[in-house]
Amino acid sequence: MVFAQIGPLTTMLEAVATAVGAGAVLGSVTAGMCGLLARWPLPKVERLALYGSYLGGAVGAALVLFDAVIRYGIVK
Repeated sequence: MVFAQIGPLTTMLEAVATAVGAGAVLGSVTAGMCGLLARWPLPKVERLALYGSYLGGAVGAALVLFDAVIRYGIVK
């Protein structure tokens, strides 16, 4: 952890990676649980979980970029 957050680009990369990972995990778990609760066939649940992970990762990336705009005032 000595080299973590060396500069602004590294900090942003770390934040985006964390947000994408969290979004992917939360999206896939949510989609998978919804499919299981709806008693859909397993292949459909797996496909839904995969789509949920991609969507969750994209939402996580968008939210961290939105946070950066709000926090650092990139757009004034």
